[in-house]
Amino acid sequence: MVRVRSFATAEGGLATIEYIIGAAVVLGTLVVGVQAWNNGLVSRLQTLVTQMGAVR
Repeated sequence: MVRVRSFATAEGGLATIEYIIGAAVVLGTLVVGVQAWNNGLVSRLQTLVTQMGAVR
């Protein structure tokens, strides 16, 4: 328990944890954005393929 308190009160430990949490939030947001963008592209491609199939 003493080690946990010393780690939680150490400035270096908190800075490291904050960087890790910040990086996780940024990367998580980036992944969600890329997935949403991909879903939009897939939807557009499906529509395009359907339209091309109807032309024949």
